[in-house]
Formats: sequence, structure tokens, C-alpha cells
Amino acid sequence: MGFRNVGFDSVWHNEFNPAYLTGFKYGMNSLYGLTENELNIKQGSITNISYSEIKRNTPNNLLRNGNFGVIGGPPCPDFSNGGKHKGSEGENGKLTGIYIDVILELKPEFFVLENVKGLIQKTKHRNYLFSLMKKVSKDYYFDLNLLNALEFGVPQDRERVFFIGFRKDSLMEKKGVTFCQHIQALNNISLTSNFSTKALSTRLNWFDWPVDSRFVGAKTLFEWPNLSPYGKTPKLSSTLPERLTVGASVFNESINNLPNQDDTFRAFSEKFHQIKEGDVSRKSFKRLHRWRYSPTAAYGNNEVHLHPWLPRRLSVREVMRIQSVPDEYSLPFDMTLTDKFKTISNGVPVILAERIAEQVASFLKSNSYEIPENVNTELLTKVC
Repeated sequence: MGFRNVGFDSVWHNEFNPAYLTGFKYGMNSLYGLTENELNIKQGSITNISYSEIKRNTPNNLLRNGNFGVIGGPPCPDFSNGGKHKGSEGENGKLTGIYIDVILELKPEFFVLENVKGLIQKTKHRNYLFSLMKKVSKDYYFDLNLLNALEFGVPQDRERVFFIGFRKDSLMEKKGVTFCQHIQALNNISLTSNFSTKALSTRLNWFDWPVDSRFVGAKTLFEWPNLSPYGKTPKLSSTLPERLTVGASVFNESINNLPNQDDTFRAFSEKFHQIKEGDVSRKSFKRLHRWRYSPTAAYGNNEVHLHPWLPRRLSVREVMRIQSVPDEYSLPFDMTLTDKFKTISNGVPVILAERIAEQVASFLKSNSYEIPENVNTELLTKVC
């Protein structure tokens, strides 16, 4: 959605889970009026789809000119802090490497890969990511960053790793030798330095990653409320940005008549009446505070998030709003609640995806290049 909303046209899709695919087709039709044929979807594991099949089902002129991109988020449980950290050896973890193999075979002008923060937190996962960086470095200039959706106006604390690359020959033609020298120098440092989150997010970034100055450091910039007794009505502090609170962005009156608002699990436990508003300290039964942002929307492994003032779980529509999904997007009535919650929580918040897409589009259209202010120019000069 994010890339489509800023003008990119998606021409081929792949999804393994049939239920998620059904939801995607229904939602894209409800939001954009797109038919299944227009979406051009291949259901099945990418491990069983040959490069030749992908090429046969993609417009020839795009492949011939290389004027296209590949975006996606390979399944992340094997890198997640909530998983077993099987990493690249896990069945899901292997797909990240296969994603890179597809890129190197198809040779798109750019790629964007999204994954969980765990990919850069544990040493063995960082080493795996480092190997992927080396793998793409022959043909692509790459960059890596950790972005939090909260800092872009999404009412959710959701940190995700974004790995982006642009094909070298294309950028050489568009931006010239000086550009290539600068970026190659930074990439060389990335491939030889002590690989750390801090290094990649400050000194070595060259891509113009999106920033919303209003919300940078939002978790600590504002004095967020902690706990409130359940059943009371806490007031909104005038110092808080309403947009980042679920009370203003999610649970307003406009939600009541929207599709999927009645899609919620029945409440049986007494806990629904006992847990304080804002108590998100536990693994499950986290109750959101109306004047605070939501914790990461992740509803697998028995993780349950509760409505701030009603004795029930969140609804499907409420979760979609937490993910900044447009109200016009809906999921079919015959899709199970479990599948609805999982498919929503697997996605990238739409607003964050839009901001990244805008920067990619701007970068591709511009023939000029300036070294970003955060780059250590003294270090860069020494390397060049």
C-alpha cells in the first residue's frame, strides 16, 4: 500500500499463506478496486517458484530495461526476540537469503527488505546480515537503518530494520563518478568495520532516509502517562501529540461503523476487568493507555492486547488503525479472526512505508547528489 500510494505500480506479488492471500486480494479490491488479475499474484513458497516463471509473469519491458524494484519482508520469526533465534538455519530464516538471491537474479534497479530488529541484535544474526551485505555489494550500493514507526506519526512503538540497495550501473549513469566514489567508500567501511547498530545508523548511512522532525525520539521526548485505574477517564495532557495516542488516532467515534470493527474475540476472563489502563508490562493481556501509543502490534504466540476502557480485546479494525491502514481497506467476513490479526500484524505500517517510498522515488528521480550531513566526511575523505 505504501509504495502504491506514492505512485509505484506493483506488477507481481508472491504470498505463501492462502488465508493471507485471500485477505490481501479482498483488501486491495476494497481500497483500490483492483481485481485478482490486475494484482498478478503467485501463491506458494518462493523456494518453489523458478526465476523463469517470475520473468514470464512480469512485463518484458521492465525486465529488459531493469526499470523496476523489488520490495518485501521475508518471514521474520527466526530472527525475532519472541522466537527461538534459529536465524538463517530456520525454515523462515532461510527465506531472507533466498530473497537476496531473487534480487541478484532479476537485477532490479532498487530493492527494499524489511525485517525485525532482532536481525541486528544478536551476533549470529548480524553475521548473517553481514554476509548478505557482502553478497549484494558487487552489483548494488546498499544502506541499512533501524526505523521506528512511532517517529513518523504512527501510534505504535514498532522498530524495524530496512535494508535498501540501488543497482550500481544505474546510479553511475544517473549520478556520476563522484557519487559512486562516495557511496562505495561508505560501503567499503561497512564491510570492513566492526559491525554494530550504532555505526550503521549514524556514520555510514548515505541514503536520505525519511525523518519527521516533530516526532524524532518521541518515546523520550514527551512525558507519557503510565498507569490509570481501569474504568476511570484520564485526561489528555496538553503537552502530548494527539496523533501518537491511540485514544485520538484509533478509538474515536468514527470507527464504530467501519468494516471489521465488530471482529473481535469474545471476552471470558476476569482479567479484562482487572488490568489497569496502560499496563503493558506483561507478555500477554497488555492493556493500552488511551493517551499513549500502542506497543508493537504482534498477535501471535498468545499475545493479547486489550481495549483501554472496554473489557475486551482489540478489534480487527482497531489493529488496522494502529498499523495506519486506511479505513477503506477491509478483510472478508469468512476469514478467521486469527488469520485477520496475524496478517495485519505482519505488515509494515502504511505511513512508514509511504515515507520510505517517497524517499526512494525522490532519489531515483534526482540526478544530483549531496553527502548527507550525518556522514563523517573526515573519515570519508581518508578512504577516498
